[in-house]
This record gives sequence, C-alpha cells and structure tokens, in this order.
Amino acid sequence: MRRAASILLITSGWASVACSSPRTPPTKALNDSATAETQTAESFAGLPIDSVIHLGDAAYAEDAYEKARALWRHALAQARDAKDTLREAQVLTSLGLAAWHLGALNESRSLGEEALSIKLRLGSKSELFRSYNALGLLANDQGRLEDALQLYNHAIASADANDSASIAKVANNRGLVQFAMGDYAGARAGFLEARRLGHKLGAPRIEGRALDNLAMYGSQLGDPQSALASLLDARKLMRSDGDRLGEQNALGQMGVAYGELGEPGLALAAMDSALQLSRALGLRQEEADNLELIANLHRQAGDLQRALDLYLQANRINEAIGQTGEVGTNLRSVAEIHAATGRLDLALEKANQALAIHRATRLRLEELRDELLLADLESLSGSAESRIRVHLRASDRLNAALDARVGRVEVALAKATIADRRGDARLVLDVLTAARADLARGGFGGAWQAEALRARAYARLSRLDSAVIAGKAAVAALERVRGEYRSSVLRSSFVVDKAEPYADLVNVLLRLRRPDDAFDVSDEARSHALLEHLAAKAGADEGQMSPTMRSLMEAEGMLRHIGALVSRRDSLDVAPSERDAAWRDRALAVTNELARARDEYETRLIHIGAGDPAASTMLGEIRVNPEQVRHALLPREAMLEYLVTPASVITFVVTQSEIRNVVAEASPELLARWVRAARDLAARPQPIRQNDDDALVALHNVLIAPAERAGLLRDVKRLVIVPHSVLSYVPFAALRRGRNSQFLIEEYTLLHSPSASALTVVRSEGARGASTRAQAFAPFPRELPGSVREARSFQGSIRSSSVTIGTSATEAAFRRALAAGGMVHVATHGVMNPRNPMFSRLEFANGAGVPADDGRLEAHEVLGLRVTAGLVFLSGCETGVGTAGSTQFPRGGDYATLEQAFLFAGARTVIATLWPIADEGAAAFAERFYRHVRTMAPAEALAAAQRELLGGARYAVPFYWAGYRVIGQSDYASETHSSTTTAVSHK
Repeated sequence: MRRAASILLITSGWASVACSSPRTPPTKALNDSATAETQTAESFAGLPIDSVIHLGDAAYAEDAYEKARALWRHALAQARDAKDTLREAQVLTSLGLAAWHLGALNESRSLGEEALSIKLRLGSKSELFRSYNALGLLANDQGRLEDALQLYNHAIASADANDSASIAKVANNRGLVQFAMGDYAGARAGFLEARRLGHKLGAPRIEGRALDNLAMYGSQLGDPQSALASLLDARKLMRSDGDRLGEQNALGQMGVAYGELGEPGLALAAMDSALQLSRALGLRQEEADNLELIANLHRQAGDLQRALDLYLQANRINEAIGQTGEVGTNLRSVAEIHAATGRLDLALEKANQALAIHRATRLRLEELRDELLLADLESLSGSAESRIRVHLRASDRLNAALDARVGRVEVALAKATIADRRGDARLVLDVLTAARADLARGGFGGAWQAEALRARAYARLSRLDSAVIAGKAAVAALERVRGEYRSSVLRSSFVVDKAEPYADLVNVLLRLRRPDDAFDVSDEARSHALLEHLAAKAGADEGQMSPTMRSLMEAEGMLRHIGALVSRRDSLDVAPSERDAAWRDRALAVTNELARARDEYETRLIHIGAGDPAASTMLGEIRVNPEQVRHALLPREAMLEYLVTPASVITFVVTQSEIRNVVAEASPELLARWVRAARDLAARPQPIRQNDDDALVALHNVLIAPAERAGLLRDVKRLVIVPHSVLSYVPFAALRRGRNSQFLIEEYTLLHSPSASALTVVRSEGARGASTRAQAFAPFPRELPGSVREARSFQGSIRSSSVTIGTSATEAAFRRALAAGGMVHVATHGVMNPRNPMFSRLEFANGAGVPADDGRLEAHEVLGLRVTAGLVFLSGCETGVGTAGSTQFPRGGDYATLEQAFLFAGARTVIATLWPIADEGAAAFAERFYRHVRTMAPAEALAAAQRELLGGARYAVPFYWAGYRVIGQSDYASETHSSTTTAVSHK
C-alpha cells in the first residue's frame, strides 16, 4: 500500500516540511549542535537581539536549522537578560520549530507550549496564531489528530481576518489532518483554498505546497495522473521560490504517482532523488518517509530482504522522533513480508500491532488496510470463517465512511483474493464486477491482480476462452510493470512471486489443447534474462556497445514509454458525465501519441530483425514460434522446458515431430529444498554415502521420470534442458533414477539453453569456415598451477595451437584471440558478482590499464564483443549461475551470466560451471574433454569426459564432473576440430 512520501505543512512565517534525519546517533548530533552554536556565537557576539533574531530567521529560511537554533538560543538568553517576556515567547516558538525540523519532537512540544503559555498570560492575541499553528504541526506528526484539529481551529480563530497568508497556511495544514482522519471532502476544500489564496497573494511557496498536497490527495485516492500534473506545476513554483524542502517533497510525491501508474523505474528514480535531498537537508522524518516508499517498491518487486532492511531503517528514525502512525504503517509492511515468507505467526502479530496503533491515532485509511491484511492472514492461516468476517465487516464500515475509490478497489481485491483462495469463483467474479467502474478507471500498478483473479475464476467455471483473454491481459500488465524497473535485480525478481498468471494461462491453454500456445507463454516467462540485465550496461562504456545492442536498448526505452502512455490513457477512462471538451482533447492527444509510439517501436523491431535477427531473438525482443523450435532440434534429441508453478512443475517435451507436456506435483518450496540438498551433496569432494542421494532421486522423479513414463523420451539420446526459477541451479548430470543407480549423464547427453528461442538462434547461423588458429592463456601460473596443465593439454590436443602464460596473458590479447576466430583456451580466475551478474568477470594479467585492457573482462563488456569462436569453456567458479547460486537461491527467474554473455556475443557453444572446481580436477577434466572433442561435438565430448571421470577412482565423485554444463548449439561433430573453439576455465 503506497502513501505520500511526505506531507507538506506550512508554518506562519516559514514554509516547512515534517521530516528530517541526521546520519549520526543522537549524542553525536548534540555534540555537533553544540559545536555549531559555539562557532556561530563567535560571529554574532555583541549584536543586538533584533539582529541575532534576523540572522536566525535567514538561516532557517535557508534550511540551516542547527545554525538557526544556535542563533535563537543566543537571542533567548538576551531576551531573558533584558526581561523581555514577549520577545522570549517569540524566540521560544522559533526554537520549537527548529527542534521540530530536526526531529526532536518532545523538545519542540515543550518549547512550543512554554511559548503559548507566556503569550496567553500576556494576552498577546497577535502572537497566538503562530503558536497554535506550530503546535498543530507537531500534534499531527505525533499522531494526535484530534489535538491537531483543535489547535488549527484555535489558529483560525486567532488569525486576523485580513491575513490571507495565515488563513491559507492553516487551511493547508488542517486539510492534512482531515485527510488523515478520512474527511476527504474537507481536506480537498482546504488544499484548494490554500492554493487559491497563495495564487492571489503571489506566494509561490504557499501555492506550490498546496498543489503538492492536492497531488498527494490524487495519488492516495486513485488518480495519480492528475497528481503528476499538479506536481509539475508545484515544482515550477517551488524552484522559483528556492523552496528546496518543497521540491524534495514533490519528488517523493512524484515517486508515489509513478508507482501507482505502474512505472516503478521512474518511481525509484524520483524517490532516490528525494531521499538524497532529505539527507542533504538533514530532515529526519522526510528521510524515513522516503526510505519507506523505496522499501515499498522493492517489496512489490520481490526483493523482500532489501525491503525489510529499509523498513527497519525507517522505523528506527520514526521511533526516535515519535512518529507513531508511521511506525504502525511500517509494521504492516513488515507483516506482509513475513506472510510472503511463510511466517504467518509473525505476520499476524505485526499486523495486530499496526491495527492498534492506527486505531489509537484514528488513521482510518491505514486502519482499513490493516483490517484487510488481517482478513487475508486469517484466511491464509485457515482460521474460522467467522474470524475472517470480523475483519471484512470492519473494513466495510471504514470503507463506507471513507467513500474513496482507493478504498473500494483495495476492499474488492482483498475480498476477491480470499474468495479465490477458497475456490468460490462466482463470488470472485461478482466482487470484481461490482468494482468494475473503479477498476476500469486505471491508475493502479496492481491492475494485473484483478485480471489474474478473473482469469482463474473463469477457468474454474470452465469458461476457458474468457480465461485466456483475462490471462493474457494479466501477463501483459505484468510484463509492462517489469519492464519499468531500471535495476536488473528488481527486474529479475519482480515476476518470481507473480508466476501464477503465467502458469494459470499455460494451464488453460493446455486444457484447450493448445500446447504450442502454452509453450509460447512458458518461454515468454524466461526469455528476457539478458535484456533484463542490460540496464547495468548503462553505467559502463557505451562506446563498446554494438549497433544491434544500442538499438535494442533504445527499443526497450520505447517500450517503457508506450507503457506510460497506456497508463495515461487508462487514467482518462472516466464516467461519461465527466467527459467534457477538455477531456476529449486530452484523450485524443494521448491516443494519437500512443499510436505514433507503437508505430515507431514496431518499425524499430523490424529494422533490428532485418539487420540482426539472431541478436534480437536472443534478447527476447522477437519471439520464435514453436514450429521453428521443433525444426531446430536434431534427430534423437528432445527439449525439456520447465515451468515452475505454485503447485507443480510443467514440463514441455519438444521433439522434431511434436510438443507434448507432462505435469509433476511439487511446490516451489519443496523444489528449493531438493535443489539445495542436491547441490550440497554434489558440490563436495567426498564420496556419496549409501542411501544419501534422496534429493538427486527426488529431482529425477519430478524432472525426468514423468516424460520417460509417458514414452516421450523413447529413442532420445540428447536432452536440451531449459530450466526455470530454482531449476537453474540443478546439477542435472548427477540426477539418478533410484538410489545408487546410474547418473543421468550415463543415459543421456545433456545440453542447456536459456530459452527455447535462444536455441533456434544459435542453430540458424549454419556452420562456420575452418580456422587453424588456436591459443591458450594461463595468466596466473603460480596461483593456479593446474591452469598451466590445462593449457598444455589444450596445446597437445588441438593442432596448430600456442600457449601464453603469465604476464603476457592480458585481456587485450584474449580479446584479439576471440576476434581472430581461432581456438582459445583460458584458465584463470572467475569472479561472480552476486549483486549484479552483469559485472561478473574473468581476470587476466595487468595490461595497459585502459578499459579494454584492465585485466577484468566483465559480462557487460563481453556483450559488446564480436566473438567468432565455436566454443567458450567457462570452468570453475559458478560461471553458469546467477546471483548467489552457491549460498542461497535469490528471488529471480533467470539470470544473465558469463555463459549467456558469450553466447550472445557470437559463441556457438559455451561450457560453464555450477560451483568452483578444484584446480587439479579442472585440469584432469580439460585433458579428457579436449581429447574427445577432436572427434565429437562439444556436448558429446563433455558427456564422454564426465563418464570417464566418474568411471575412474580419483575423480569419480560428482564434485569433479557434475558441475559442468554445455549451453548453445553443439550440433556438429566436426565443428570444434575444424573451426573455432574458445575454452575458458576459472578457479
């Protein structure tokens, strides 16, 4: 649930924002403050009190709150020495505002109440407005909404009827309290009045902040497109007035609006700018708010650990400054994360804590969301229907009182989700139909959820054609949102916990006996791996990017623009009564712009496809149809493409003649346990003990046996494996039919592919001309003595080859070898970057120091090369897996790795590893592989080397041979002997 990044509050005399966060502990902050006061005191010693106050006012206006506080403390001492009680009260009010900005809310309240007491005692009515308004700001921040409302009413009563500026400020501030209490009509009226008066007075700060609050109103109540329009105007006004606090808040609000429109890439950029500005200004509450909003986007993208860390950072600030309502909202978010990870007990505990806080503070929209979450958690826990109804009835009462579209949509989605969970398809459709008008207006990034629920309901009712239409709409919405993430990690993780719409659509298509279409959807769920990680390329040297690569990057940007236009068009879908002339003009303009954007995008893809069809298909921009996939397969070869669903694994078995499918029951959680156990077993150099291979057998029973039992692998000798999700980490070669039986590699030759479409590309290019060049590189002979043995075995097996060892084995030399088209073998260190696989690298001897010869060949650099090699051998350090494959399985469906980078750059076949291989074991494997590759295709040579090692004594355990896998073409037995091979091994 998103909310405003911050809420603008306007004081009498200064505009201010309710947030701040020092980056030091409280004690350090006090020491810094004391130092600032001492330094400032030296510069104003001897000045009259009016001058000191004026200097404090100027510092405050420049957001230098510590300096302003130091000046005002000196002025307070002067006023007390002079027994000037009224001046003392005025300065106390100013000090309270400075403390409020610095997050010292208790100090702010003490100072403000002391000032008010003095003014009331003196009967100084002209000074009361400022005190009541300042104390109202504080009460609002502390969640004392009734107190805040009463204080603002006192402020209005004490204001001069002709003081339009004061009236505008308090109208704005009171509107925020009314909004928090659910009085949306009153809140909007206050914001509009503040805007009107600010414009009339020519006060850009007042008008800009009122516009910002109107934007918050629009985003929260389901109209983010109008919010963006208000924010553009607000930022112009703020910049004209030098209002950095206001601009910081507007950036946060823009992030919220973009998030509501399903544009998370723009949302993250805006929120990050807001966060940096809040930190630069030392605003504690604003920093906390921005951390929360960024955490929300990470959570929605599936990066739960990062989200949890950000929420905890924010709550440390909120608790320190007494932001009770914010603490409650973060507790609800933490509860949602616990629920997503299966900790329902913790989720219920945190959600109930959040509800108690929001009830006490009368934050009704937040209370509504708490009730909906508790209803959902009770449903997930299998609680009695009566307990679920308690929370749903409470949400209905709150929803009726709020009467806002955002509440109606959230209630509808929650009720539909609960009904779906218990299999009540008709109730799901009834609930969504009742909310159709609110849902049709768009403006919600979660629009895919309604379509997915509708698709599943239709499927349960056997209305399969309707289910296909709704399912395709859900998948399209998910793809559009996923495409907006700039972060490669977020882009990979986004769809993982949203895999159900893909799986549901696949299941419906299979029920309709449309296996080709189902297979197409399955391949779509994984075919974006390389493209999704290209965002990381933006930070690298674009001068090395190929023309095709640059065109694809530009096409991706065009696709994001189309998504934004679709959101804008959807937001204009209002009731007929609201469609005036201005609406028609806006709708026509958006429709025309959308048509132009789509034409440009389609034209760009046509040009890419004509100029380099292989590259565009490899990156998932142009899909290959199932018939092309069948034609790409060889006799006695079958492709096994997997799709992990919430309850099962669907396996598409593709041969030259047909596409069939089998299903095996297994949850993603169970699969993850088996995969982890299998890797732990296979990736250790000790022998497998008797009856210790349960995980290897269990995975065989789910991934291989169903196809065999259906007779789909009869006469098949080679399997092309297209994994999905956690299956990317499976050591397929080590799977076995039963305890102590043969390993899979003893029955089949194995070939991997990142997607079905990728295989069609590498096999569509045809055979290459022969090359007699062959080079071996071993940059670190002392650190990796086995690497020299590997290079020598390469030289002894491959005719006309040469060896470069030590300092001459540079990155530049390796690049030249790749471009020259000869066989190249490199035995070196491989370093996987767990945070961003696009910066995983191969290491070489120090070269010239320029980017192309700095000794670090990174994955994103490989994408810019033209590799003419027939084989790239990546051995030893997890070059075939993505983020953190050796420790825990990250949230993400498929990964850009060094093996995929070389495949895209032009290599025909790539060999990579799933775990680090011991130096001497790698050398032994290389010797056998290169001996066999003289007469066999790479996949067969790899299988032969694996079988030879497992049949021996010293290297028989899977650790030494099961971690190798081959990806790409590998279809011509004579290819590696007569043309180009590049082998790269890592330690």
